[in-house]
Parts: sequence; C-alpha cells; structure tokens
Amino acid sequence: MDKREVTAPITCPCCSSFFRDPRLLPCLHSLCLECITLCSRGELPSARNPATSSPSSVRCPVCQFQAAIPQGGFPVDLWKCHLLDLAPLVAEGGTHKPGTTTTTAAPPRECVECGSHDVPWWCPTCGAFLCADDKAHHSRARKTASHNVVTVDQIRTQTSVTPAEPKPALCSKHPHEELRWYCNTDKSLICRDCTLIDHKNHDFVFSSDLSSKFKENIASLCSKLSSCLEKLSLSKLTAIGCCKNADEVSEKVEAEIRTEFAKIVAAVNSREALMLSELKTITETAKKTFQEHIDECDNKMKDAQEAQEYAQQATMRFTDLQLVAVNYTLTSRVKNLCDSGAENDSPAPNELKVRFECDSTAVCGTISSLGRLVPEAMRELKQLGQMVPSTTFRQAQKLFVDNTTGKVYWSSSYATLQLTEFANMTSFLNNTNPRQFTLKGMPNRPGGTYQAVHNGHVYCTPYNQATMTKVRVSDGSIVATAPLPNAGYSGQSAWDWGGDTDTCWYVDAGGVLYALHAPPDNSHIHITRVDPDSLAILQTWTVPRTKRRVGFAFVVCGRFYFGNTHACGVVDGVFDTTTGDYDYNYRNTLPTFGKYVRLTSWIPSTNQLIVVDSPDNSGTSDSKFGVFLIDDVAL
Repeated sequence: MDKREVTAPITCPCCSSFFRDPRLLPCLHSLCLECITLCSRGELPSARNPATSSPSSVRCPVCQFQAAIPQGGFPVDLWKCHLLDLAPLVAEGGTHKPGTTTTTAAPPRECVECGSHDVPWWCPTCGAFLCADDKAHHSRARKTASHNVVTVDQIRTQTSVTPAEPKPALCSKHPHEELRWYCNTDKSLICRDCTLIDHKNHDFVFSSDLSSKFKENIASLCSKLSSCLEKLSLSKLTAIGCCKNADEVSEKVEAEIRTEFAKIVAAVNSREALMLSELKTITETAKKTFQEHIDECDNKMKDAQEAQEYAQQATMRFTDLQLVAVNYTLTSRVKNLCDSGAENDSPAPNELKVRFECDSTAVCGTISSLGRLVPEAMRELKQLGQMVPSTTFRQAQKLFVDNTTGKVYWSSSYATLQLTEFANMTSFLNNTNPRQFTLKGMPNRPGGTYQAVHNGHVYCTPYNQATMTKVRVSDGSIVATAPLPNAGYSGQSAWDWGGDTDTCWYVDAGGVLYALHAPPDNSHIHITRVDPDSLAILQTWTVPRTKRRVGFAFVVCGRFYFGNTHACGVVDGVFDTTTGDYDYNYRNTLPTFGKYVRLTSWIPSTNQLIVVDSPDNSGTSDSKFGVFLIDDVAL
C-alpha cells in the first residue's frame, strides 16, 4: 500500500485534522462525527449555505450534497478507521492545515498492551504498535513468535506500507461483541447480541456471505456509471465548442451589421445601436447557457468520478466487512447518479447562430422596423481551413469516426466486409493497436462509399438492397433493418460514366443520422433523417439535384454541401435541412492534394473534415487513395 494512500484520505474536509470517529455520507465523502453535528447547525465555514442546514440534515462541504441524517446517524467509515490505524506509521510530526499557520498532530502511536505513547515497534501481522518491553514479550509468545516485528523508522524509509488486518469492528450497543452479521431489514452491521434482541425477527446473514454478491453488484453499477461519464464528457465537449463559437459568430454578424448601416443615413444610428445591443444580449445569454451547461457537466462528472473511484477502491481494497458496511450507502449513491444520468443525459444546447437581415434600400420612414437579429440552430460553412496531411500517407478507401467514442474505422478496400478499428485518429495515423472485425451479419458488402458509425454501430445498406441496416461493431451482428423508400441500390442502375445508384450515410452533430439516396431513375435525390436506435424514418427532404451530379458530399450541422464531381474539390451547392432551401450559387473549394475526391466526412467533436483523395485522376486503384485531414474548419 503506497504511503499516499494512507495519509491522503484520512483528513476531514471540515476541520482539516485527522478524522475523529469518521462517518460515511450518502455522497461517499466522510466527516468527523463532531463535524457532522456542527455542519448540520451551519456553524462551520465549510458549510457554504447555512440557511439550508437543519438538525435533521447536513450539507457535504466537498460536493454540497444535502443528506438527511438517518435515525441512529451515518454509518462508521470502517475503511477510514483502518487507514487511521496505519497513519502513525507514515505521519511525521504533523500535517499542515491549509490556509492557516497551525499544524495538526498525527494520531499517537500507542502500545497495544500498556498504552504508552510514541512506541518504536510495529507488528505488520497484528497491525499493532509495541513498546520495547511488550515487543520482547511479543517475540517470545508461542502465537506471535513467528511475527516479523519492525521499527517505525524502518517503515518510514520504505515507499510502501505492509497492509495489516483491520481491527475487529465492535458493536456500539454491545462493546464486547464484534459486528459479524448484516441486517437486510435495516441495512446495517450487527453483532450476535443484536440478532437476539433488537433484530430478533429481522432478515440477517453473515457479512462474509454477502461480500462476493455485493462486489458483483457494485461492478455492474460501475459499468453503467462509465456510460454516464462518457455521455457527460461528450456533452461538455460540445458545449465548450459552442461557447467558443459564439464569439466568432458574434464578430461575423457585428461586421455585417456595421456594413449595412454604413449605407444608411445618420437617422438609422439609433437603430444600429439597438441592433448591436440585441446581438450582445443574445450572445451573452447563449454564452451564459453554455457556461451553465459546462458547470453542470463538471459537477455531475465530479460526482460520478468520485463515486467510481470510491467503488473501485471498495472492490479492490476493502475487506469483506468493510465492503458490506459501505455497500448500501455506496450502491444507493451510484444508483442515484445512474438514475439521474438516465433521466437526463445532459444533451448539449444548440449552438448559437445569428443572421442579420436588412434591406439597405428601405426608406427612412420604416427605419423603426429595419433589420433584425435571427438566432439560428444550425451553423453555416463559409470557408475551409488548411489541409494537414498525415505524416505517413495512409492508404484508405473508407474512413469513418464514431463521434461518441472517438474511435476510427478504416478500410483499404472499396468492396469488403472487413473494417479495422483504432482507438482514435492518432492511433490510426500511426497504425497503433489495430483491431479487425467483419460485418458478419451482412448478406453482402455495404453498397457505396459512405457508411456511418455512431455509438458503437455501423449504418449502411447492403450492395444489392435498399435496406437500412444497423450492425453492432463489437461482434459484427445485425441489430436492426428497415426498408428505405425511394432508394436505389448499388448495382441496380448503371450510369453512363460508370457509377451507379447507392445510399450514403452521415452522422451530424448531436448524433443526428441522415441517409442520402435517389430512385433508380436518377430523379431528384432525397435526404432522410433516421432514428439511430430503431431506424424509423423521422423526416425526408427532396433536393433539387440529381444523384449523378453528386461526386462527394458532407453535412455540417444540418447543412449538406455537395461537390459535382470526384475529379476536383469544388463545392457547388448547399441544402439547409432547417429551412428546406437549396443554394445554387454557393461556391467553395477543398484544398485537396490530389485529383479524385472519393469521400468527405465532418467530425463534429474535433471540427475536422476527413478527405479520402487520390494523387491522380484515375479513381481506379485502391492503393492510390489516402486520408487527409482539414483542421479547424471555419464555421
């Protein structure tokens, strides 16, 4: 056991002294019994909001959790008590109290036999301190003669402490009896006398019989807690991006406002000031919302991480008795955190988007209604950042990123059921720890180039079918299928330049799933929003563009950007799913290195655009395709 594990957790967060009779709160933090009493009265500075304190409850000074004091008080923290027994081995002189010039004395080293202080010997087997006389007796006694008694100075020169068996936990009502039973009725440890008196008709069992069961239950709850942490982390990351983007959006719109108002006579100056004021209000309100969401995520993540760390410590280091003692409190806390996460997975707020609308030819008589600020839910792609190639040109035909996990899925071949999984983009670029798996449930290889991966599932359509298919990444099995109306499929209808109909899949910010498809007659393409869980069709838009005029496409926050041909990186049309409008006049260019863009895909979490490109214009050799990343896409 590392010395830091002994000293770090045995200081009370209220009094900054070593624990005196530590008690475990439902939030898994511990306080001295005396500090709990003072906190409930609001008499300690650590109780930040005394107005919420009452004799029947206490606010934890660490996480501000308001806990009702149960009848009989909070349970004794047996793990902290065990660490307190070991603390004199590593504590030297005392510990400094933060924010003060005082020092807290370490727990005394008392001889287990005679009670004398500052004794020099310690028996790791018994976990007991001994004076010189009792050490000699200890070494001669038949039961303890084999024990390796060492000096305290010897222990302090080591980097670790040899664990000792905890002292027996004694019943507070029957001080001579050990706590060996657990009462399922009252959720508490009891002794033999308790089973005959206060708990006579209750359901109780030996605590050692429950330890394995409780460990399995705690491990299962920790798994659910990990899922909650992942969702909170992703939600926080999205909110941080929204907060950063708000200033950029505000600056852009402010410039538009100033340009338009410069064309208008001085009579509109008051209106200009009003517009800028409204923009500031909208921006600050949005930033406040984003910051509140970030703070909420921080608080929830902190609570969940602390509970997870405590649970892991409990399963790995607690004795059976200690584990049983904290099981009810621990599982209740974890269940509450999991239930809280299930009720509200803390979805990130919509990003700020403001558009300034103004007719500069409007007459001065209508100036009171001139211009308005329009907050929008979606972002608009105006220009693309600099393309940054990988240090090694990675051959690729397909590349998808699971935005919920950051894992990368890659294939060097166009027609295959095999994909390779990497932990993240860095691992992919360095070819580190790849894991191959097969979409074994598929009747045929996925049709087309564009598949999507979201939350551990691949979304695609088989080569010769118009069937939406959801495949689990962990085992390659099919989870769900559903028909996709008005969709041709690969190989059904060849086009004059050699391509054919297929269905493309995209995952947008917030886990929004889209399928882009067209009928075999090459009429206008359709964009269908699909529920990622059930594959139910939520909404469909018709885009005034044919599928054969789509060489590549990608979606950024509900706006689909289309390139007419693979042979160049020109983006020449945008469809907005928010308004249903198609912009024929939009023009932009991918800063591509090659001449045949096969695949483009936006990664919301990192604001990068994946481009699978070829250094020549043949578009025929799989080995000539590679991956490039466009970093910091300007939105």
